[in-house]
Amino acid sequence: MSFMQFDYPTPRLHPKHNNWCEDLPENHEPQLVPPQLRWLTERNDIYLEVPRYRIEVMWGGMLCAALFPLSGALLMIIILIIQYGWGSYDYVAMLLGSCGTTVLLSLFLHGLKTTFIEPRSQPIRLNRKRQKLYVYNYKQPWQPWRKAITRISVYNWADIHGEVHFESTPGIRGYHLYGALCEPGTHQVVERFVLAKEWGEREQLNQIWSYLCMYMQHDDELPPP
Repeated sequence: MSFMQFDYPTPRLHPKHNNWCEDLPENHEPQLVPPQLRWLTERNDIYLEVPRYRIEVMWGGMLCAALFPLSGALLMIIILIIQYGWGSYDYVAMLLGSCGTTVLLSLFLHGLKTTFIEPRSQPIRLNRKRQKLYVYNYKQPWQPWRKAITRISVYNWADIHGEVHFESTPGIRGYHLYGALCEPGTHQVVERFVLAKEWGEREQLNQIWSYLCMYMQHDDELPPP
C-alpha cells in the first residue's frame, strides 16, 4: 500500500514564529509581485518614509469614551455636595469621593491625550543611500499626563527578511507584514517587528514588500500609492 506524501511549506527563518504564514522573497532578489503602496509620506532619491497607522485604536471612539469618566466625576462631586453640603464634613466620604474623582479624571485625560496628542503613525524610513532601515516606535507610559517615549531602531537592510503572519488576537486581528532581523549572513532571527498591517488583504502585504525592496534596489519605476 502506498501513501500520498504532501509537501507543506516550512519557514525559512529560525526560530519559527507561531503565527507564520509565508516567507517573502529576499530583499535583494527580483520581486515577482507588482509593487504597490497604500500610504506614503515621502519619497525621494535618498529615503522613503511610510506611515504605520495604529488600526487597533478607534480615535473618535476614544474621544467619546473620554466623556463618560468626566460625566461620572462631575456626578460624583454633585452627589457629595447634595449629600453632605458645603459646611458638613465626612472624611471617609470625602476620601472615597476624591479617589473616585481622581481615577475618573485620569481616564478622561487619557482619552483626550490619545485623541489629540499621541502620534497616530509609527513610521518606517528606508534610506537607500546608506542601506539602513529606521523603525519609529512610541511607548506610552501608564500615567496619562506623561508624553509618549520615542524610540528609533536602526537596522542594516541587508539583514532584514520579510514574513507574513496572521494575528488572531482581538483588536489586532488580520495579516501582518513582519520584518525579521537576522544575524548577518544567516537565517537566525534576532528580532521581529511589524512593517504593515491588513485586516483581510494578504496580497496587499506582498505588494508593499515588493515596493520597499525595489526602492532599496534603486528602482525608480515605481507607481504612486
